[in-house]
Amino acid sequence: MVSKENLLVTKRNGRGKESLNIEKIHSMVGFATENITGVSASHVEMNSGIQFFDGIDTEDIQQILIKSANDLISLESPNYQYVAARLLLFSLRKRLFHRLWEHPKFLDHIKLCIKKGMYDKDILVNYTEAEIDRLNGFIDHERDYNFTYAGLRQVMDKYLVQDRSNGEIFETPQFMYMMISATLFAQYPKENRLQYVKKYYEAISRFKINIPTPVMAGVRTPLRQFASCVLVDSDDTLPSIFSSDMAIGNYVAQRAGIGINAGRIRGINSKIRGGEIQHTGVIPFLKKFEATVRCCTQNGVRGGSATVHFPI
Repeated sequence: MVSKENLLVTKRNGRGKESLNIEKIHSMVGFATENITGVSASHVEMNSGIQFFDGIDTEDIQQILIKSANDLISLESPNYQYVAARLLLFSLRKRLFHRLWEHPKFLDHIKLCIKKGMYDKDILVNYTEAEIDRLNGFIDHERDYNFTYAGLRQVMDKYLVQDRSNGEIFETPQFMYMMISATLFAQYPKENRLQYVKKYYEAISRFKINIPTPVMAGVRTPLRQFASCVLVDSDDTLPSIFSSDMAIGNYVAQRAGIGINAGRIRGINSKIRGGEIQHTGVIPFLKKFEATVRCCTQNGVRGGSATVHFPI
């Protein structure tokens, strides 16, 4: 039987192994519980029931600890939601930066994400490098510790820029908030726009303003999606109805919610071309719109949604 001192763990990148260091686990869990009342680092570790074996992946160890802290959340011990969030954040940082505490400079982060096709390249056109360095000074990465587990999980799953084909994430919440702020105010007067960016960043990173999904998920990407809701007004002609259907699909795919005005479409058995043809009515076309909404997700973030307006 191999003792713990002789066990090897597989590193996250899968390219090497190193000796199992129990003290690293103690230190990480200890920091996750630091300055949080009503929680215990030893309780998280004991509840995890980790079964170490030779070659265990460090990411698997991390996920077991996250689940352990999450399982401890209760009405009597609600603060374990912050412990689980911190452990999840540590996992994110290790995946992104291969370290827990130091973050890259904002400018370097932007250039890397542009190179990988995740960020809109115009951010480097609209802002000088000196301005981006000033924005870097506004970022407070400590605010990531204010997330609950449920909140951070939702941000990671739905809003952080990522490759949804393999789950690779490219930013942290604070980088996301600053990129949103910088993009929204990029066209403001240069003499005072950085102050607008700072104030908006302060508000959204402290959870004082709720941002709609299209802005959270798409505003800094090459998609450049700002719209939360789109009204599609269909006329009573086949070209208009089918054009409306195409527009619905395109906007749903760009994360927008849809409002459909179907009030102009004639009722069933109405005359077409002087009675040569009877109209099929609005229901078949509404079913077509519904099918389009269902088959197009909002860029992988969530299912499509639409509301029909039909005047009575």
